[in-house]
Amino acid sequence: MKKLLMLTFAATALLSGCQAVNPPYSQQAKTTILVQGQEGGPNVPKVIIALNDEVTSLDNQHISITTAGVQRELKNAYISDAQGNPQAKSRFITLELTVPYQDHSYVASPFVYNIQKFMNEWATEYRVQTAIQSLTINGKNYSLNLDQDAINNRLVPDTALFNVRSAFSGNYRNPYNRKIEKLTLQTAAFEPENLKQGEKNPLIIWLHGQGEGGTDPDIAILGNEASALAKSPIQHYFHAGKQTGAYVLVVQTPTYWMDEGDGKNGGGANPSRYTQILMDTIKAYVKSNPDVDSRRIYLGGDSNGGYMTVNMLVNYPRYFAAAYPICEAYAYFQHKKDNQGQYVTQQGTGTEAFVTTDSRWFSTAKANKIKHIPIWFVASNDDPVVNPHKYSQPTYQALLKAGAKNVWFSYFETVQGTDTPNTRYSGHFSWIYVLNDQVGGVQNPTKILSATAPNYGFEPSNANFGGNFQAKFNGKSYSNLFTWLNDQRK
Repeated sequence: MKKLLMLTFAATALLSGCQAVNPPYSQQAKTTILVQGQEGGPNVPKVIIALNDEVTSLDNQHISITTAGVQRELKNAYISDAQGNPQAKSRFITLELTVPYQDHSYVASPFVYNIQKFMNEWATEYRVQTAIQSLTINGKNYSLNLDQDAINNRLVPDTALFNVRSAFSGNYRNPYNRKIEKLTLQTAAFEPENLKQGEKNPLIIWLHGQGEGGTDPDIAILGNEASALAKSPIQHYFHAGKQTGAYVLVVQTPTYWMDEGDGKNGGGANPSRYTQILMDTIKAYVKSNPDVDSRRIYLGGDSNGGYMTVNMLVNYPRYFAAAYPICEAYAYFQHKKDNQGQYVTQQGTGTEAFVTTDSRWFSTAKANKIKHIPIWFVASNDDPVVNPHKYSQPTYQALLKAGAKNVWFSYFETVQGTDTPNTRYSGHFSWIYVLNDQVGGVQNPTKILSATAPNYGFEPSNANFGGNFQAKFNGKSYSNLFTWLNDQRK
């Protein structure tokens, strides 16, 4: 019997790395996840544990952690403050984790994709299981074992930047059934205090993609890392007198910007259900913030939001100072419908499921209507969701043929990330280049003006950040999208 006990003790010591088994910490502890927006979407790079007592030392060599059912690799563990910043002693512990990108998302993402709605949502549960062998409190060593759901205990610094939240509602006629309906859009605004003195400042508007609709603007901010627009690398391009920076407004639709009134995601060849309410929402925000320079309102977005950007330019051609549509889905051709007015579809991904006709949706009249607006398009040649050959490329050529002088197009071969080295994303994710501040080169408009389908003279380039040519206007050359955007005024 003694021999058996000795063997059991030896096995326990081996499994614990020859560490003495410390008594468990018996006081309350609370797990918080830090959610970060990156180029591939939101992830959890840190877990912060709050204890009742001050911790003076921590053994970071014997810790295991699982989040959302995934065993995580620990980068570091340290005593911290409540935000996860290192401290000499505190009642908080931070576990810093690696965040690999796999299967179209970061591992253990706090988002789940609702396949019925085609939208991202917060996970309903996010279990964090933590085992720490040794931490020191009041001179004594303890172990800590936790299994907690932290989905409602989350710290999100990226969305906290957008500290002005609101909603705009009104009654509008549905373009599909012609009935009056009540609509509501959510907004989140970045309004730095340092801008509220001196001259009026520009406003950057971001319109999200298909997967970021709903009633929580945090989804729209994190889904495409729109928070980058509110951070220093991009903010420093914008100036008004001696001030540096711009306001940023994120607007969220409850369904899709490409919703034509039936609640479905359309193909981009009809007006949006939200056209008028979006304009009213933007005007209401500008009225509420008298420091916005109405001559410098810049509209942009990705995919669905790129469609809505072009749609708004067509419907309100005198309001915006400039636009930056990304992988935009405003159709060049009309789409075929059956006798009941429903779209005829075929096998295909994204907009390729719609059957095009020879009739144009982006007509010559529309091109003439918006040719005076400065526009900078961005797309990738390998986009499997919105085919540039049927959307942005012929639209861009039509603008050039209409006589547009200040329209540009950055066209990439593939979408390569920087947050996770050597990661190649879906070609649809060309917004990554914009939000990573990597858009500089453009296509040569002279070549495109006389080219023909299917490629319209485009020459994709990653090496030159979208093209071998430079944007030029009023005697000035531009090698950066945001430098160009800052100079545009009505």
